[in-house]
Amino acid sequence: MKLLEQYRGLAEALLWEAHKFYTLQYQRSDGGNLSVRIPGTAYMIVKGSNVDFGSLSLDTLVIADFAGQRVEGNGKPSKESLLHGAIYREFAQIGAIMHCHSPWATAWAARHEELLMATHHAGIKLGGLCPVFDTHSYVVPEEHFAGILDILRQHPQMKSFLLRGHGQVALGADMRDAALTAELVEETAMIAQLSGLSG
Repeated sequence: MKLLEQYRGLAEALLWEAHKFYTLQYQRSDGGNLSVRIPGTAYMIVKGSNVDFGSLSLDTLVIADFAGQRVEGNGKPSKESLLHGAIYREFAQIGAIMHCHSPWATAWAARHEELLMATHHAGIKLGGLCPVFDTHSYVVPEEHFAGILDILRQHPQMKSFLLRGHGQVALGADMRDAALTAELVEETAMIAQLSGLSG
């Protein structure tokens, strides 16, 4: 049995969140990426490259290993598969990753070093920290992985980070958890800016 068929439930949960984020306009065009770990393996289900969230389907999902190499599927794994794999390899508790170019979070990252926790809810749910990394690229280069992983090790409660000029990355135990975190990051960035906390 193919892995995608065997773990169809995980794939369908990923598709649900991708389609919702496209409808919410948290991710337009064919950028962004999301993935879910296949339990008990060193594989992930990940969005295929150059596919938009709105038309993502079982046929455009790819199984990749944590080195970003395709194991199953027709397309190429998303360009950020290497970063996703590095996170999965290091942190067993992380089961899914959502990366999108949501506008409020992306706008906040342009001028700040971390997301201000604009609500009590955000401070609790986001672990009190959501830093901004400036990787000077539309794909996070491997030389920046160590710095990102180091901050995640130092702050195990941290559930998200921002990329300057490149959106947000939300982490979760599963796809729903990662998507809820991404929604909260976007809401928090919006409230912070509307309330004048952006300076």
